[in-house]
Amino acid sequence: MLNYRDSPSAARIRYTAAVAAGNGSSDAGLLNVIATAAVATATATSGSNALLRNSSADGYIFGGLSLDYAAYFVLCLAGFLWLLIFISHCVLQRRYVRRRPFVDRPPEDYPPVTIIRPIKGVDLDMRRTLESSFRQSYPSKLEILFAVEDPADPAIVVLNQLLEQYPKAHARVLVGQANVGINPKVNNMVKAFAQAQNDILWICDSNVYTDPGTLRRSVDLLLDNKRMGVIHHVVFSEAPKSFGAMLDHAFLVTNHCRMYLAINAVGVASCLMGKSNIYYKSALDSVGGIESFGQYLAEDNMVGQALWRSGWSHTMTGDLARQPADISSFSEYCSRRIRWVRTRKYNVTFATVCEPLTESVLLGSLMAWALHHLYGHNVYATFSTFILCWFVMDMIFFYRINHGPPQSWPWFVLSWACREILALPLWAVAIVGNTVIWRGQKFRFHMNGTVEVIG
Repeated sequence: MLNYRDSPSAARIRYTAAVAAGNGSSDAGLLNVIATAAVATATATSGSNALLRNSSADGYIFGGLSLDYAAYFVLCLAGFLWLLIFISHCVLQRRYVRRRPFVDRPPEDYPPVTIIRPIKGVDLDMRRTLESSFRQSYPSKLEILFAVEDPADPAIVVLNQLLEQYPKAHARVLVGQANVGINPKVNNMVKAFAQAQNDILWICDSNVYTDPGTLRRSVDLLLDNKRMGVIHHVVFSEAPKSFGAMLDHAFLVTNHCRMYLAINAVGVASCLMGKSNIYYKSALDSVGGIESFGQYLAEDNMVGQALWRSGWSHTMTGDLARQPADISSFSEYCSRRIRWVRTRKYNVTFATVCEPLTESVLLGSLMAWALHHLYGHNVYATFSTFILCWFVMDMIFFYRINHGPPQSWPWFVLSWACREILALPLWAVAIVGNTVIWRGQKFRFHMNGTVEVIG
């Protein structure tokens, strides 16, 4: 029997079924089932098409998720990032442009400090960076420990020269390493931690130069707040000599430095990079000691998180941990960025996954779409304006924290633009892997942030 709701194809099938039934064919029942299925399919399809038409008209997708809501979320995200940029400029003005003067306190109030410099190989401009430890204008006793893994390390020649130049300094070279984990830097530093004579420790990488007043300003902050557990200094690259070094320089002195200042100013979690950090040895011992962090590749971040969870605050002075831009090639820059992202993925997963949304190219594209969707703004004009504003803010940031222009404005602008364009592709490569190569050794990450040596 024909049904007035049948589609034309279903009606033809039912007619064929009726003829077959009149002829006594056994296929009549099967044909009626096929006709019913055709009706159901046609009904579902028409319903879906109607839903999609209504959804398109109302700005909905999948019957529930509003494109308007997505666009408003993008605008809120962009507003939040611009707020962080504003905060970073405020911190820059308060802490780095107007650097805090020394506190007027008697010299005997300053506690003695041990500076630990882990050494492996000869770094670029190494004598200058290491000599900055001897030139600290600190009113109390200083102990300087150079931790060297290999007795045949060529850096020992540089260290002996410095010891001869500063015979009155309380400085020693400690050779050998323990085996407390897979992190070679931690293994190298264990002996220095064990022999340090003072509770305040300044861990400073061998390729870092600091101004003469850095230590005194840092200890002033420790003395002002008894629950201050970490004083750290933002990394600042200088004097790039190759294109790869210029890319790394552009990243460190703009995006990295800006976000580092802003996140630490907000202070909702530990954000720590271990190029130049000052701790209480007793505080570090209370969270397991340096040996307990030998299983992590990013021991600096894990130390910071452990102290943060134990109630120790973090803060920064207006000093920079200056390091020569030592990258020699474009491929080395890419490898270093991939290693950084891949390491952070297993220590601060959420922040690393969201990292592309803090980059100008992706965020600018999303914001251009959102303003076009909501208000009909021209996509290309919006994106260009966004990138221009981002660029201007980065250039102002660099000029002020560097207290002057770069070596070459054209090269700096070019390296900045290339760095911004490369950020998302390098992140995509890094986020899907779980191995890194560091100092010639290959490591595999586990989900809990620990690593194992492979190969």
